[in-house]
Amino acid sequence: MSRLAGRTALVAGAGGGIGGAGAALLAREGAHVVCADWNGPAAAATADAIKAGGGRAASLSLDVNDPDSVARAFAQTLETVGHLDVLVYSVGTTTTASVLDLERAEWDRVVGTNLTAAFTLGQAAARQMVQQKTGGSIVFVTSQLAHAAIRNKTAYLASKGGLRSLTMGMALDLAPHAIRVNAVAPGPVVTGMTEQRFADSDIRAWTLARIPAGRLGQPDDIAGAIAFLASDESRWTTGTTIVVDGGYLIE
Repeated sequence: MSRLAGRTALVAGAGGGIGGAGAALLAREGAHVVCADWNGPAAAATADAIKAGGGRAASLSLDVNDPDSVARAFAQTLETVGHLDVLVYSVGTTTTASVLDLERAEWDRVVGTNLTAAFTLGQAAARQMVQQKTGGSIVFVTSQLAHAAIRNKTAYLASKGGLRSLTMGMALDLAPHAIRVNAVAPGPVVTGMTEQRFADSDIRAWTLARIPAGRLGQPDDIAGAIAFLASDESRWTTGTTIVVDGGYLIE
């Protein structure tokens, strides 16, 4: 497959989970992928696996909450691949607390990583794409919890709901520049961030009971939607969110 032949992509959060699976699929589709993650060795491992499979990839360390790190990442990306066609933001964190007990520091940490940093990287990518005058695609990874709620996850819910709205706002502003902005909203997926939660048999059973497809998701289940939104197959799609959740939101 070569839906992204000749394209370059920066994937934030490529060290594993959904970001890693997305980076791998973009590379199989022909993109030159820069794998970025706070965990530099994990990003390098993803890039090495891509190259071992015949794809093109590079890696770098990225702290999405550090403006200097973000600036260095974009400079290194452009030095490595020359231009930027696709940004995928698949970085996230969470906290568990009742709104009555939620500390401001935890709120700031979750919203900062899940929403503010997404804006920072999205804006930097958009400015580069405008300068190139070649258009592009920005893909944010949100959550099905941007559309629903569960208890004790207020900061996470707010950050992902905000990211859904950011997607729409950026899409409106950037459409005149042929830059599309969309999101993928995964349902309950087993990743490094969630595996401990789903190891709890009660939580796992409660979650599975709400998924008509009958199983938890895997990162590869989400990668296809990312690749679709990155490619020209979605050329008339902007400002939308594709929910990939095994039917979680149906009920």
